[in-house]
Amino acid sequence: MTHLKKTIFIFLFLFSKAFSIVVGNPSDPGLYIDGFFSSNEKVTSFRASYLYNNIYKQEFKNSVNMQATSDVKMEIFASILTFNFFNRIDLYAILGKANYQLTDVDDALFFQDDNFAWGAGFKLILYKGNKIDFSFDGKYFSTKQRTNSFVIEKLIYDLNGPFRQRLEEVQGSFAISYKTHFLIPYVGATFLYTLDTDFFPHSRIIPKPLVRLISRGETEAIFETRDMKPKDLLGAVLGMSIINKHKNTTLNLETRLVDQNAFAFVGTLRF
Repeated sequence: MTHLKKTIFIFLFLFSKAFSIVVGNPSDPGLYIDGFFSSNEKVTSFRASYLYNNIYKQEFKNSVNMQATSDVKMEIFASILTFNFFNRIDLYAILGKANYQLTDVDDALFFQDDNFAWGAGFKLILYKGNKIDFSFDGKYFSTKQRTNSFVIEKLIYDLNGPFRQRLEEVQGSFAISYKTHFLIPYVGATFLYTLDTDFFPHSRIIPKPLVRLISRGETEAIFETRDMKPKDLLGAVLGMSIINKHKNTTLNLETRLVDQNAFAFVGTLRF
């Protein structure tokens, strides 16, 4: 068996975390009048949404070489279950799957199958007016991703043994909306929490193990990984919700800029 004379170090700059996911319309907690089985007069209500989130470019850096970056792409398919209280605050859970790939500093592509992803969060309306709403949204998102293969200099290498990364993301955002009868545009700012503490989760990717053997035929190499964080922590969000006449169904279109290039679609029913 032929062994490479030099060790190949591939610093994996993988998403989520952290990847920023959909922010949503700041008017959502007080937007819906009547559901299919509930009315606006009730203290609590329930909504179900389907999310498609596509991040087609975001840069990450590892904990060793802070100057080197990598481009990442990711897709998230998920359901969002929301409980609303007093038409003022939403508590929600995110359940679905995620997959991603990257191009690192050595032009190596990293591929993943779809893997389970989950999250939880809240949205609180801080100011509610006749036309203007202003709110804060905070969420935690996590997924464990499994490696399939590497492509190094256009050659596919297989992993010898299991290798996974755990993504943790803590995201906050402020947004303001303008309400009309059918269209509700909004704009806002997002930020990722990355402060490393022992008692509170933060945005990062944790690889396990740090060193792994890869092979192609009789050729073997060693790669080494490091913890990773997003390069840019602040971003902007632009979006618009389309609401039906009975105000129990919406379609939300959103794009995120600066820290990443991404778009999302969210369809929601109030029950």
